[in-house]
Amino acid sequence: QFKKEIADLSEEIAANKKALMETMELRSEEKAENEKTEDDAEDGKDAVQSALQVLKAYYEKAALLQRSSYEPPDADREGSTVGDLAPDVFDEDYQGAQEASKGIIGLLEVVLEDFDRTVTTVKEDEKAAAKAFDRFQKENLDDTQTKNETMQDDMDAVVNIQDEVVKQTDKLKDAEKMRDEAKKALDILHSECATPEETGDERFASRKKEIAALKQAKEILEGWKD
Repeated sequence: QFKKEIADLSEEIAANKKALMETMELRSEEKAENEKTEDDAEDGKDAVQSALQVLKAYYEKAALLQRSSYEPPDADREGSTVGDLAPDVFDEDYQGAQEASKGIIGLLEVVLEDFDRTVTTVKEDEKAAAKAFDRFQKENLDDTQTKNETMQDDMDAVVNIQDEVVKQTDKLKDAEKMRDEAKKALDILHSECATPEETGDERFASRKKEIAALKQAKEILEGWKD
């Protein structure tokens, strides 16, 4: 049971690590792309702002010159020139350049707003993506840590069980040895108890043999001294 659980946890931990590495790689690419998009939009915004400043300054200056009053050369006492006294061909002053300037400036202002919106949107998207990645990373690491701790507990349990098996095996061997020794002792006692008692004549004969052996040993020892 513990070995299977350890194997399953090991696979799940490996899957967590793989998912985290893949997500980190995607997140890095996403961040780099967002930064490039924001930089490009900022550059475009700066360029459009510069163009607007130039155009606005030019057209404002042109409009100011048109509105300024001065007495042109070759004018009469009332300031009228020959052209003024000529028949009216056009009812209004020429305003084409001014009208065109409004269209160009308006278009550039729309583009500027688009760049502003792009910068704002990319910043918000990047912030949301970073927050989502941080949440995923924390959950992934927490889950991996929990699985590592559980797997370590299971491994410790397996080691403890193996140690206990060894201890019990040694105890069994000792018990079997003691049993065998006890059996031998019982067999010896049984054989001794089963031997019939000697008769008086048998004891006398045994004693004579013992005395004869002792005498022979004494003679050998006395002979060795000489």
